[in-house]
Amino acid sequence: MPLSAVDPARYPELLAAKCERVSALLAPFSPPPPQVYPSVAEGFRMRAEFRLWHDGEALDYVMFRREEPATPVPIKRFPIACDRIQQLMPQLQDALVHNAELRRKIFQVEFLCTLSGDALVTLVYHRRLEQEWEEAATRLASDLRVSLIGRSRKQKIVIGNTFVNESLRVQGRDFRYRQYEQAFTQPNAGVNIAMLTWACERGASLGGDLLELYCGNGNFTLPLACHFDHVIATELSKTSVRASRENLAD
Repeated sequence: MPLSAVDPARYPELLAAKCERVSALLAPFSPPPPQVYPSVAEGFRMRAEFRLWHDGEALDYVMFRREEPATPVPIKRFPIACDRIQQLMPQLQDALVHNAELRRKIFQVEFLCTLSGDALVTLVYHRRLEQEWEEAATRLASDLRVSLIGRSRKQKIVIGNTFVNESLRVQGRDFRYRQYEQAFTQPNAGVNIAMLTWACERGASLGGDLLELYCGNGNFTLPLACHFDHVIATELSKTSVRASRENLAD
């Protein structure tokens, strides 16, 4: 469904249709009835990425429809994003419009937030970033109360942290995660907690050792480790390996 057609009121209907479609695909294998864990209909997405479109004095967040990849669609409201991203979007847009140094040749912005309120913004440019940019970006990061990263070809300037800190409560216990910029994390934190809880409930009676393939930042590793004697977790991404080691040591 294109963003312009998003209607949170239709979420139960769309979820039911998805469950029916998946059940039909699995029917030849005689699976048990599905267990469904609904998401909230709005404000669930903890990360988002937009192109920035320059049109005279205007600067808009845009996306592109698959059938019209050359036609920008301005995004005035992004209801599926978490509250923090929805707050940051107009604040950042206004700051960029009124600051020529921050605005010049910017073409993309990325938001990464957490349930614990941490936020990181990445600004991507088609030009080299100089001292003037860093000074303006430092003020912007302070005003928005975020960590901020500036990227251009072969260049990365960090103001604050390259990660956000998340805390997820699973089976009455809080698990803390360091989530790095441009590394995979589950975008829907509420559904992530449901997945972790489900996995722990299924693993609790198994015992023995666990082998986890492609563990990412240790998202499942940490809570599942409570239910097994030993856990061996593998991962290819260097950033995710670093995050998982730090999260396990925390």
